[in-house]
Amino acid sequence: MLAIILALPALVVHHNDIAPSNALKLRGGVALDTKTLNTINGLYHVGFGAALYADPNAFADSGASPIKYTADAEGPVGAFTSRAFGAMMLALSSAAYFDPESTGVLKAFAIAEALFTPILVKNIQDGEPAFKKKMWIFQSFVHIPLAALMLFKAFK
Repeated sequence: MLAIILALPALVVHHNDIAPSNALKLRGGVALDTKTLNTINGLYHVGFGAALYADPNAFADSGASPIKYTADAEGPVGAFTSRAFGAMMLALSSAAYFDPESTGVLKAFAIAEALFTPILVKNIQDGEPAFKKKMWIFQSFVHIPLAALMLFKAFK
């Protein structure tokens, strides 16, 4: 997650042939086109997806990641659920790779992030010991604005 956040300033955004509006010029003239938004979302989802698919406790107390979101997954059902969630995130991120200019992919990202937002809020409310409240609050500062931007851009 930290690597993705640190890599975003290095993201190259291609300008469209359309002249930017005055408001766009004020903020640097960068247009967030479909391909750029799909790339951002693909990177956001692939990091979590690959880690959870490989290790269902990747972001848990016993996981290798220094970022801790939850207590360890309990038993084979917990491991299955975490790996399945990782698989779905990997699949969604691969759509951005295979069809980077697709508005359908952008809408799928927007819907997935919107559906995850109430779960994120519930994790913050539930807190310890199952959920690391401070980490989920930090995640909300990344996830909620991204979800709002995706919904706005995908369904405008």
